[in-house]
Amino acid sequence: MSRRIAFGVPAAVLLLLSQALLAGASTQLRNKATTGGNVMQRVRCGYFRDGVLPCNKRAPGSGCAAIGGHNRSVHAVLGTRTQCIATHPSDMCVAMAALEAVIHVEGPKGKRTIPFAEFHKLPGDTPNIENALESGELITFVDLPKPIEGSKSVYLKLRDRASYEFALSSAAVVAKVEGGHIRYVRVAMGGVGTKPWRSHEAEAALTGKPADAATFRKAAEAALAAAKPRTDNAFKVELAQRVALRALQTAGARL
Repeated sequence: MSRRIAFGVPAAVLLLLSQALLAGASTQLRNKATTGGNVMQRVRCGYFRDGVLPCNKRAPGSGCAAIGGHNRSVHAVLGTRTQCIATHPSDMCVAMAALEAVIHVEGPKGKRTIPFAEFHKLPGDTPNIENALESGELITFVDLPKPIEGSKSVYLKLRDRASYEFALSSAAVVAKVEGGHIRYVRVAMGGVGTKPWRSHEAEAALTGKPADAATFRKAAEAALAAAKPRTDNAFKVELAQRVALRALQTAGARL
């Protein structure tokens, strides 16, 4: 597949995407990786990868061993179902969710485009189906729409160690402030969702509101209001709120 991303875009986009890319994997892996491969990453859940214990992604209908087992670092608190609670592992995809990327695919039926928010699937009755690709299709390239003029962005990631580690929680923010009020904002979360998690709740709590600490705090709380933590990953709720708050404060400081 093509490794192309359309880059006729301002520095705000490049900053967000570059921060997310540099936060992922190692230099060696990044040099070999493709955009399509990153978008198509599968979960890092040990129950999916060990091939022994029940996993609905690997063997539909077998159950989800993670729900009653160890579910700390690579398991979600948002978008979970009884069929699966594994997180989507990508950093780049969190940035692309906030940037509202568009995925271009080609297959036996021709070419089509898929909005990024519609590409990854929640683990409903078919948790083994993780994306919107049809049989025989492949990703050819990804477009990043031109952002709102004057917007600023940031990607922030927390993990167990400083490098080569998946997110416990991350946040991507794109925002524009005029007259002290937030006129445009996009918020996406990583490490906490079963797909790259666009937080419409946080965006609703921010849009039109003063760009101040109280607004940012309410938005961070709104982002995790629907969280359903498990025994080992309950800490992610407060952690993700703190990451979202810091990302909003950082983006706000750049405006």
